[in-house]
Amino acid sequence: MVFQLMARMPWPFLFVLPVTFLVFIGIGFSQDDIVEKKVQNLWEPTRSDFVADKTVALKVREDNGVPVVGGSTGFSAMAIARDRGNLFEENRLNELRDRMEKVEATTVEHNGITFTWDDVCLQNSLGKGTVYKLPCFRYSVLDFFQEAQWSFTESRRVTWYNELVQKLLIKPLLGRFGIMNSFCSSASSNSQSVACDDVIASRTNKDFLPGLLKNPLLLLSDIRGMEMNDECRICIESQFEGKMNNLTTSYKTIFEILFTELRKLNNTDTDNASEIQDLLQKLPTIIENIDRTAVEEWYHYYVIRDLYSSLGAESYKDEFNTFVQDPQLNLACSVAKLLGRPVECPENNITLVDGIKHLQDHADNKFSSVITAGFPFPFWDEGDETGSFLAGRSPVGGSGIDMSGEVFSSAKYFGLSDGNTSTWYLDLFSKYNTSDWSPLYAGEKINISDPNWALVESDPIFRWFIGSVTNMTSHCGNGNLTGSSGLPGVDESVILNEILFNVSKGRRWCTAYSIPFEEDGTKTQQFFVKMFYDLLVDSDEFLSIRQGDNDPYDWTTGNGCNYSLTGSRFSYTNMSEESILNESSTVLYNFEEGAALGAVDTRPLMASYPIAGEYNSDNPLKSVPVVQNIYPALTSTGLVERLRNCNRPGGPIEISKEDATQVITKFKEAFENNWAEGWDDRDSSEVQFVGFFDDIETSGTTGRILEELTLENGTLTTVSIILIAVVSGIFLFSFDLISSQVGVCMVGVALVIIAFFSAIGFGVLIGIKINVSIAWTLPFIILGLGVDDMYIVLLSFRNHRVVSKESFAKTMKEVLIPVTMTSLVNASVFAVMNVVDIPVIYKTAQVALISIIFLWMSIILCFPAYCYLDIKRQESNRYDVLVCVKKQINDTNRDSSRESFLFVCYKSLLLEKGARSKVLRVLVLLSSTALLALGVYGITERKVGFGLQDFFPSSSQAQTWAKETTQTIGSWSIALNWGAADYNDPDTQLFIMRQMEQVIETPHVVETDTIRLWLANFNVWTTRQCQANFDRSDANVLECGQDQVFPLDNSRCTGKWMRNTYNAREKIFAEKDKCLIFEGGVCRPSLQMHPEDLRDLGIDPENLGNETYSSWCPVFEGFTDAKLQFCLTRWHNFTGGGGNLIKVDNTKTPYSVCEGEFNDDADIVTPILLSEGPLMFAYDLKSDQDYLDMIKETRQFCDDVDRVQCWITGIPYNYWEQFLHIEEALLLASSVGVGIGFTVAFLFLFVMLTSEKEHSAVKVLGGSLLGSLLIALTILLSLVPVVGISVLAGVKITAFSVMSYLLSIGFVVEYSVHIVHRYMKAPNTLDSPVERVEYAMSFLSLPMFMAYVSSTLGVICLAFTEFEFNTVYFFIPLIIVMQVTFFFGCWFLPVILTLLNLQSLKFGSPAAEEDCKQNSNTELNELPRREVPRLDSGNSSNYEYDA
Repeated sequence: MVFQLMARMPWPFLFVLPVTFLVFIGIGFSQDDIVEKKVQNLWEPTRSDFVADKTVALKVREDNGVPVVGGSTGFSAMAIARDRGNLFEENRLNELRDRMEKVEATTVEHNGITFTWDDVCLQNSLGKGTVYKLPCFRYSVLDFFQEAQWSFTESRRVTWYNELVQKLLIKPLLGRFGIMNSFCSSASSNSQSVACDDVIASRTNKDFLPGLLKNPLLLLSDIRGMEMNDECRICIESQFEGKMNNLTTSYKTIFEILFTELRKLNNTDTDNASEIQDLLQKLPTIIENIDRTAVEEWYHYYVIRDLYSSLGAESYKDEFNTFVQDPQLNLACSVAKLLGRPVECPENNITLVDGIKHLQDHADNKFSSVITAGFPFPFWDEGDETGSFLAGRSPVGGSGIDMSGEVFSSAKYFGLSDGNTSTWYLDLFSKYNTSDWSPLYAGEKINISDPNWALVESDPIFRWFIGSVTNMTSHCGNGNLTGSSGLPGVDESVILNEILFNVSKGRRWCTAYSIPFEEDGTKTQQFFVKMFYDLLVDSDEFLSIRQGDNDPYDWTTGNGCNYSLTGSRFSYTNMSEESILNESSTVLYNFEEGAALGAVDTRPLMASYPIAGEYNSDNPLKSVPVVQNIYPALTSTGLVERLRNCNRPGGPIEISKEDATQVITKFKEAFENNWAEGWDDRDSSEVQFVGFFDDIETSGTTGRILEELTLENGTLTTVSIILIAVVSGIFLFSFDLISSQVGVCMVGVALVIIAFFSAIGFGVLIGIKINVSIAWTLPFIILGLGVDDMYIVLLSFRNHRVVSKESFAKTMKEVLIPVTMTSLVNASVFAVMNVVDIPVIYKTAQVALISIIFLWMSIILCFPAYCYLDIKRQESNRYDVLVCVKKQINDTNRDSSRESFLFVCYKSLLLEKGARSKVLRVLVLLSSTALLALGVYGITERKVGFGLQDFFPSSSQAQTWAKETTQTIGSWSIALNWGAADYNDPDTQLFIMRQMEQVIETPHVVETDTIRLWLANFNVWTTRQCQANFDRSDANVLECGQDQVFPLDNSRCTGKWMRNTYNAREKIFAEKDKCLIFEGGVCRPSLQMHPEDLRDLGIDPENLGNETYSSWCPVFEGFTDAKLQFCLTRWHNFTGGGGNLIKVDNTKTPYSVCEGEFNDDADIVTPILLSEGPLMFAYDLKSDQDYLDMIKETRQFCDDVDRVQCWITGIPYNYWEQFLHIEEALLLASSVGVGIGFTVAFLFLFVMLTSEKEHSAVKVLGGSLLGSLLIALTILLSLVPVVGISVLAGVKITAFSVMSYLLSIGFVVEYSVHIVHRYMKAPNTLDSPVERVEYAMSFLSLPMFMAYVSSTLGVICLAFTEFEFNTVYFFIPLIIVMQVTFFFGCWFLPVILTLLNLQSLKFGSPAAEEDCKQNSNTELNELPRREVPRLDSGNSSNYEYDA
């Protein structure tokens, strides 16, 4: 009925569908983001447990308002020696350095704003307030060398000095150093323990442990390296906490008493009124400000004073004795004395005790603004810079506060017991009622004229805090020594500024950062004291560091292995290649020497001989041909926050997340281009630079190339379409321009093209982006399938008498069945490809399904209308294409010479009765067997997967990077992740810690310390092994778990130790002066446990007994969710946390010092829903099999474990996940394809034959079953050779090749369904199978050959792509598909049918018999003179005369 309507009213059918399809094209292709640029959206399986875990994590983060995208993206910047030689030589390292400096200066502009690498890099800070003040962190082997210091500008050097050297090294250590010497060593009269005697002796006594380095300053490193269970460390920490608390409480009380007592005077002491008023004004400020921080600060400088005299006395004594023996000086002194001039000649020699006294006197002397460093030799009559040389016994300069008095002497004045701390906690007024309170001043009021008042004034702490509120005008100066002595015959400049400075090494301490510098400024007296001592610590006599000049490359803290305190990193300048390699055969650190990030494993950073892990100082490096820097960068959320920071150069700015994403996209491309500049110019340098930016959040290297690769098909697709059109036109052209059908053929091709591209546009509208598989397979396959059906319809009209609207409808009804059947089978096959969970397969299949539907609609519901008009054109004797030109009626020229040469050849080869056809049929069967055998063999030789080097085009620098990565470095970052678990269960905690350790112990994962796992770190924090109190940011606030009081029940965040039931790793403990790169686990043997922890476990630390070799691990137990939230939040705030734990939105507080920055005090969401492990690296991944092995090795301890939800992420898992099951996916899709082909064909045949009501149910069932089996067999026999031959041609099993293989089903269905259907519907008068095959192929040979040729030519276009990836994974398999499917569909299947003389396959009808009669070669003379071309079903082309 539809076709009758189409014949009566063709115009709606001509335009409705094309216009609709054009709308889909216009709207779909005008969308902003239509190309799939994310690799994970192509080949990351969507229904695996891995994806399910990530989906859960994504949902949890979305529900909690946490950014979905990970916190960082990254660039792998590789440098390769072009000659494959060694990079570690001066010139090549300079090239690397220059390129790094250039790329780190990259900028991009967006919306008129310039963005720098400091904006985009992942981290450029060490703690709050330092954002933008330090260089961006990156991982680079150039950090072996001093030349990497270019990124430390002057301001950054100052930040490093203040935040790392001062806060993390000097200030935490010097106070403890003083405690160790004063209270934990028998050398001190105040000692309360001898726990540190051996430690001190190991650095100061050359006869004790002679193998150790002897230098008292090394005790600073020793203190930091001690375990918390070390008896010396226990003494130091307990005494430090006790003494600092005692001093804080005591002196706050003393100052309160002093203030109260002074107020009693009521101006009665007129002699000292001004002094008393001065004190009364200052004391409230002191009382308000005196706290633990202030007291620790005093003690820090008090210890420096002691160190100055004790550690410097030996060298000072030698310098002094050398100086006083100068003959010129002695002669001048003698002459001056004879002349009676006022000179005091120096002593001949001094002792060590004298040296200590001289240095203490210098430290306590007046502050000098002329030469702040001063001069400790006591040769002046005044302590400032104005004194006369050799006129007295005073040094020049000093701190400005004399701290030589006795600590707690003020307590004696007030009658307080300095040894009994209990009195410090008495209420102030209760003291007055205490009978034993006996102050030294007489009566009830203080008398500051009393000699005993000196006990207060001489107290160093009293002087320190009075100095904090006493103004002083001065500055830091580096001038020359002054003064006059009038020594006869002596040049003063020689004496003062040559002899003295030669002996004392210059003593010019001040820097531009010693503010006020060179010009007076008003500060407090304490300020200048601290300036003096800070400069003293920095001086050559001690740490030899200069603020603003030194950086972590030319001054090392000694925290890292093989680095010494006050040392420097190796400089390769002017050094031999061997020296450079030897010095690089050690441990690598970032600029913080491992204080924050630990040791940097070099396996992801360089290819070396010997390989990383095997070289050391005894077996040094021989060559390093490849190095790779890793530059971590922010994602959009982090960038938005970074740009708000007050420290941003140019000021903070506010941008949207969308703008931030665009900035990062631009930066990725610019950064990569700058790094890879000149990569393909061998003459430009000795080093080749290539790199790879990942695709996290926004397109990186792969995304850009993927987009380029996807869109690069335009030219070849156009050429393919043109070829299809040309070939179609050639086949349908006739010199008889009336019977020629080029015009309608071109319309058909156009409709196929429009339908196909509208399917893509429609796919875009429903969320299917154009991926590389869609772009490089479907245009060359689907267009072929479409034009094949178009040929079938068009040639059906040529082959039938269409003399009326009814005959038009009848023809379409007949052609509707096979076209619908092929479309239905293909659509079903593509539909069930959704069982494969690899996106590139099922999304391509979805677009293919839409294409099949749209093509069917075009071919069945639109194209016939054009065919009908073309028939009317021929009836009107109008020319093809030139429809306005009409042939004259008396022109009797006819194109009677054209024969179906194709079918004549086909018949003569295969369907004749002679021996030749029989032999050829045997050859076809043998060839089919050979192809099948070849396919089976090829499948056994299959290889799975392809690396990035297979994906990137050879003309791109990325392929060089990918090849080198695969062949040499083979390393990627990975991370463990956990979902919700019973984190309050100690056994679960230990199980999770052991999970990470087991992953680390697999062959392809780099070593990582367990302490870097957030849970292990937190658990240690809850125990006595916590070291957070060592360098806490606020001395008034203790930062370890056991110090945190949970307000709801006053319990503490205290953990415990449980037996090591999972054989978790124990911590490795280094011997003295032996450095460990990694420390292993967090569990401990009994011998390394804190004594109090052992007592908590019921074990006597003095008698371990059977527990000597027991192992214990830190856990917590019994925490409610509220308490766990409290403790985790405190831990995160104090230590920086970890684990990327989800935080309650809007609970972090602003950092008051810097707008735009926040404290780490956001509440942690509990119960814990998600957590992450530390950054780790997989390495030695040199082949696809290595990746698959690594995934399997690691997943057995994480993903495959049911107890807790655990999964591992990283590029190896995201990218190579597909290859774990790609073979199963191919098998599944192929099986389903064959099964669906069989099922749909069976159902269609059964319904069609049943509806005819001309055959028995048994025959219909048997025929449908047999026909569908033939179709399914042809599909299967085509698939096996397609896969196997492709494998032998070098095509690996991948999602892309699998898609190409599966598309073979479409072609073989197109061939087999038409042939089987026409064979079954052949007239019953054609009894022999050969005749029935001849009947089928007489019509089908031409359209099928046309489809084969046009599709093959289209696929051949793929051979001209510039991308080798397209050649290997699309062209090779698709060209094999074309040949194999044509062979099995049009040669093998007909030969098989010639052998099947089965009645169950014969379903011809009387109508078909009549059609057969009409297709004989007899002319129908009764037809009128108008000629209508028809293609005979026999062996020649004739004209029928249409009545």
